[in-house]
Amino acid sequence: MLRTLAFLFALGGGLAFAQTSLDQATQPVEEPSILPAGEGQEEVFYACTACHSTAIIRRSRFSEARWDELMTWMTEVHGMAPLEGEERRLIVTYLAQHFGPAQTRPGARNPFLN
Repeated sequence: MLRTLAFLFALGGGLAFAQTSLDQATQPVEEPSILPAGEGQEEVFYACTACHSTAIIRRSRFSEARWDELMTWMTEVHGMAPLEGEERRLIVTYLAQHFGPAQTRPGARNPFLN
């Protein structure tokens, strides 16, 4: 999957820019409260929205190990400022807790179940 993403970014650099422009044009201005409350909310918001909207975070579902790998990938491939030590642990833990695999949003219900 990571290779596919890297290929798509390389192939469609202009597309990524166009998507960012489209996101900015169609999305309301974001603030930290768009993310679930919890320790690390503001750190995640400010570290991540320096490069992209929270939409990509909110639709992702990764394990803690995968979120950690993505931090390294974003640093190496996209020039993100390295996250280290306690800040990195806080951000990765928050992401895994709120955007981990098979997690549903609080209050969400399955429309296929009674």
